Amino acid sequence: MKYLVATAMLCLGLSSYLQAQTNTNKLPEDLMHFFTGNWSGEGEFSNGRKIAADLSFQLSLDSSWIMYEHTDKAPNHYKAHSMWGIDAQTGQFAAYAFDNFQGHRKFDSNGWKNGKLILTCNTFYPKTGVQYQHFIYEKLSDQSFKMTYETSNDGITWRMIDYLTFTRK
Repeated sequence: MKYLVATAMLCLGLSSYLQAQTNTNKLPEDLMHFFTGNWSGEGEFSNGRKIAADLSFQLSLDSSWIMYEHTDKAPNHYKAHSMWGIDAQTGQFAAYAFDNFQGHRKFDSNGWKNGKLILTCNTFYPKTGVQYQHFIYEKLSDQSFKMTYETSNDGITWRMIDYLTFTRK
């Protein structure tokens, strides 16, 4: 009988522990369903020069994060791996990006609102000071979205660097 009671107590305790480990900060379902998959896009830099890229979005780590891979098409050669998710400590949307120029950035966001996601970061550079950056992902249809990359010296006035319009492959 003691063994049965001890086993029941252990199972109850383990159940409570596992329940406490459940992630309550989930990515929005509509964001996951919209972005997941492969995309191809074309656009321009602010000087009119053409740009094209392929993107891939996959759910990762029990759908807690979206793994995002960005690969520019030649002649451009930018590549990046990103993870999008909800920060468990703050409950805020966060994105971590690592690129082939040995860069790494953490972006913050208010999340996916009305078909739009704005990822913003600021980085201090010793020669130029703080530079603000953001990516704007804007849903155009169920099969397309526009991504715009902008920078700012003050976080108020933004300058477009490039944009691409993506369609689902």
